[in-house]
Amino acid sequence: MSTYKNALISITLIVLFGWALVPLYSAQIQFAEIIHDPNPPWEITIPVLPILFFLLIGGILTAMAYKKNKKKHGSWKQAALLPPELEESDERERFLTGKACRSSYVAMWYISPIAAALLLLYPFVIETMPYYPIIILLLIPLVQTLVYFMSWKKNY
Repeated sequence: MSTYKNALISITLIVLFGWALVPLYSAQIQFAEIIHDPNPPWEITIPVLPILFFLLIGGILTAMAYKKNKKKHGSWKQAALLPPELEESDERERFLTGKACRSSYVAMWYISPIAAALLLLYPFVIETMPYYPIIILLLIPLVQTLVYFMSWKKNY
């Protein structure tokens, strides 16, 4: 069950991060318009709800993972910097993690060119989805995380 929880936490943080980036991207577009046409009125609107959700939920999930890792590893550096997916308690889990990391690395060789090719569609969707590059960019760690957990479960 811990593997599912780690996968859910990782995927939730990636999705929330993407959601929080959309209003910041919109603010950047508004700022660029101000720079392009410096005549008043100058106004930038930033919806705060996605950013607050990311900080609140992300902070809670990160604090929970940090407490759990700190008990296991003892060192705050390892607890803070080691992702919860890489928790290994014995040789078998190290082997499974190694196979899953290899699968995730191989998946990067496929998803990176696919993401680059999908970015070619940006000029066609810029009016309806100006945040399209954020979605494509966050597909990379999302696919990497999903492949890692699927490989880990398959080999378990």
